[in-house]
Amino acid sequence: MKVLWICHFSNPQVREKLSLSVNIIEVLTRKLLKKPQKQWNDYAAWITNGIEEFEKFNEIELHVISPHNGIKKRIESFKLNGIFYHFFKPDEDSIIKKMRRYIFKIIESDYEGNRKVVSSLIESINPDVIHMYGAENPYYSISALDIDLTKYPLMVSLQTLMSDSAFLENCAIDNRSYNFRSSIEQEIVKRIDYIGSSVQKYRQVIWSSFNPKAIFFKTYLAIEEKVDIINMDKKYDFVFFAASIKKHADIAVEVFALANKRIPGLTLNIIGGTPEPFTGELKARINELGIANCVFFSGMLPTHQDVLKQIQLSRFAILPLKVVDGVPCTIREAMFAGIPIVSAITWSTPDLNVNRQSLLLSKQGDYEGMAYNMVRLVQSPELAFRLRSNALITAQEKWNNNSSMIQLIEVYKAIIMNHKHDIEILNELCVKNPNVDYAGQSC
Repeated sequence: MKVLWICHFSNPQVREKLSLSVNIIEVLTRKLLKKPQKQWNDYAAWITNGIEEFEKFNEIELHVISPHNGIKKRIESFKLNGIFYHFFKPDEDSIIKKMRRYIFKIIESDYEGNRKVVSSLIESINPDVIHMYGAENPYYSISALDIDLTKYPLMVSLQTLMSDSAFLENCAIDNRSYNFRSSIEQEIVKRIDYIGSSVQKYRQVIWSSFNPKAIFFKTYLAIEEKVDIINMDKKYDFVFFAASIKKHADIAVEVFALANKRIPGLTLNIIGGTPEPFTGELKARINELGIANCVFFSGMLPTHQDVLKQIQLSRFAILPLKVVDGVPCTIREAMFAGIPIVSAITWSTPDLNVNRQSLLLSKQGDYEGMAYNMVRLVQSPELAFRLRSNALITAQEKWNNNSSMIQLIEVYKAIIMNHKHDIEILNELCVKNPNVDYAGQSC
C-alpha cells in the first residue's frame, strides 16, 4: 500500500538531509528591523512520532510532502529509514514576498506555486490513499482543492476547526486572517468524504453547516510523547511553554503574579517563540506586577528534545487554556515528563481526571482559582507526588503511538475499499451522520 501524507513538520533528522541557508538580504533586513535571525526549529512532533512508527511497517510505502523554508531547490526529495520525503520551498519563502507581506499587510494568497508542486508530486507518487494533516493552514492545505477525488481517496485529520464559532470567540486572531483561513478550511471539508476528528462538536458543525455526508474517523495523531525523565536539580518553580508564548503566556503571568503574592519568591520559566509586539507588552506588564526578578525567558529552543529537557528544570507547570483548546501537546508533554500541572477546564481536559486526578483544573477565567492551585502544589508535596504518578498512568492509558498507527493503517485499507469498490466501512472504524440516508451505505 502506497500512502501519502501532506503536512508541515521539521525535525533534526530531516534538516540534516536538507540544504538549508538564509538569504544574505534577509539577514541584513532582520538586523535593520531589529528582528531575531532565522533559526530552524522542530515543528509538529506528532508527525515525526507517526513517521517513526511507519518505519516499522514493511508493507507500507510512506511518502511525506511538506513545505520547508530555507531549502535551496524548489523540491528536495530523499529516502531515510525507508520513508520517502518530498520537501518543497514554499511561495512565501522569498525575501521580496516577505517584504511585500510586511509592508502591505498581505494575508490572502492562492499559493499557486505551492499547489503546482504538490499536484505534480501527487501525480508522480500515484498513492493509493492521501492523508492530509490539518485543514487550517492554507499554505499547504489549499492543495486539497486540486486533488482529483475520483482518482485519489483523501482523508483530512483536523488539528482544530477554525469554522467552529468558539474558535473566533476565544482566540486572538486578525479578522482578515481568520476569514481567509476559515474559508479555505470550509472549501476543503465541503468537498471531501473522509475526515479525521475525535471531537463530537466538530462533527456536528461540519454535518450541519458544510458536509452532511462526511464520514468521520478518529483524528489519528501520534501524540504519545517520548520523554526521557531526567533526575536533575530544579531551577524554577513553574514553567509555561508553547510554540509561541502569544498563546496564553499573558494569562500564565497574571496567575503567577497572584500566586507570588501568597508565596513571595516563586519563579516562572517561560519557553517559546517571542513575537512582537506581544513580548514587549508582556514584559512591560511583568514590570508593572513587580515580578520581573521572578520571571525568566528561555525563548524558542531549536529541538523538541531541548524543550523536553528545559521543562524538567521546573517543579510544576502552569498551562492556561481557552475553551477551544483540547488537550494540547504541552499538557501531554508535562504529563509524560512527570511535571504536575495547573490548567483550565476545556471541552476535553476533564476527561483526564475521570479515572484518577491527574491535573488541577479551574474554570475558564478563574485566575484566583488557578493561583490557589499553584499554591496547593507548592505547599503539598503529597499532592504533587500523587498528581505526578496519576498523570503518567493516565497518559500511558490514553496515548500509544504504535497502536494508533496500526489502527490508522486499517482505516486506510477501509477507505481504499470504500472508494474503489463502494464497500461499506465497519462500525468500529468510523462515525456517520445519524440523520442522513447514505443510500444503503453504512459504517
